[in-house]
Amino acid sequence: MIQEPTQYEEWLTTIANTRLIYNTMDELENMLDTYSIHGNGVKRSFSSQQKMRSAYRDLKVEVELMTDGIINLDRVLLHYHKAWDFFHANLYRRTNPEQVAIELLSFCYPPFIRNGIGAKRAAIYQQIIEQDINIPFLILMLMKSIPGHDSKGGDANDMPQQFERVMTLLQNFIGNDPDFSVLPSITRAREETNKSRLMLLFHVSQILDIYESYADTTNIYDTANDIKASHVDLDIVGYWNECDGELLYTDFWQIEDALNYGTYFMTYWHKDADNRLTGTRYTLFIMEGADGNLVYYMLHPEAIKHRMKGLTYGDADQVWYKTEWLDECPNELPLHRLMHSDVWQQDIHLTRCTDENVISQYERWLNNGCEIVKPFQHLEYKFHPNLYAVTLTHLYIPSENEGEFYKVPKDAYDGLERIQIGDNIGTMQMNGKTYLAFDELLLYIGTTKKELQKYNIERVNCIE
Repeated sequence: MIQEPTQYEEWLTTIANTRLIYNTMDELENMLDTYSIHGNGVKRSFSSQQKMRSAYRDLKVEVELMTDGIINLDRVLLHYHKAWDFFHANLYRRTNPEQVAIELLSFCYPPFIRNGIGAKRAAIYQQIIEQDINIPFLILMLMKSIPGHDSKGGDANDMPQQFERVMTLLQNFIGNDPDFSVLPSITRAREETNKSRLMLLFHVSQILDIYESYADTTNIYDTANDIKASHVDLDIVGYWNECDGELLYTDFWQIEDALNYGTYFMTYWHKDADNRLTGTRYTLFIMEGADGNLVYYMLHPEAIKHRMKGLTYGDADQVWYKTEWLDECPNELPLHRLMHSDVWQQDIHLTRCTDENVISQYERWLNNGCEIVKPFQHLEYKFHPNLYAVTLTHLYIPSENEGEFYKVPKDAYDGLERIQIGDNIGTMQMNGKTYLAFDELLLYIGTTKKELQKYNIERVNCIE
């Protein structure tokens, strides 16, 4: 009587044969400290159910470590089997599979382009949604980046090329969406050092999840609220430098509170030999990352200009740093950059300045002791959250004139109907101009007559 394979045997066999977690059999065998899988198979290499279970659990923990606890290997393997069965039955022999991948993404993700698709293909795509088939798996199967669930194709020797092909496909699908460009998902995937099938699946899932959050204004509102909930407030206001808090160099940082919780202005000052003090003021957001560490998102002053023009962010506009979790009043900020950049420093190790002589010297330089130069001062802004009233049809924001309000129709822009008192809505002054700022929707509207007319916004003297 032939004994049916157990769940752990099936899962380990799939992992080994598809090179799902490790690109070569040698890497898998080294990790599990058994060197007979390639010759004897899983069942003979692990002589008992207990040993199979132990080996699988080791791999499960490794996957969690690789993906900051986001990927659960049990669920991945269940999705793999289900996706392969569906793919083999419905998409396996499609011509031009890359075009099918783009069409599938366009059907299943905002803005949900469904015109011009044949009835048969549309029915297949609808089944994918209704049956909860894992779309990242299907995309990678169409791209031939992940083999069938029952594959025995051997080592995966071309993963760098597969990463690039898939990232290019996703970039073509997403295009130059300015909201999505706030996040570094595709760049981070390209910089992945452990390029394996599992990590490709992880990055594709992350990219599509984040894109879905930003491609629809309703989702943007929810995502903004989630990000606000993750903000962390630290007591870091004051002077910092990169020379252990001593007065060894003429460069230093000045951190000031911004209005919102977990948000700061962080000015980098440099004093030159001509007694000129040059400063650039960045906006800093501190958040709790998925792995429990702290993430520091810094925006260059030019980023807000690009945002308001609807342009995508470039390398110089933004950067992400991280640290381990810190005390509420840290004396050091050992910032380590999360990803490659040609502009931003890899590491910034800041020490709080507590020596009164050092602090006094910085303040003398800032208060008439030096010529102050701020190249981006025209881009520095002041934000005033001052949403005054929300009615069934309009939002009312006080204007710069006493007793006057901007009356904003809720149907002027998708997502405005969800705005409520307490959201980051108000006016922003920058370079002598006033803008209406809707932070939750990443929307900024100029208050010129032409801009206001574009959104049917009126200036009124009472709440209706």
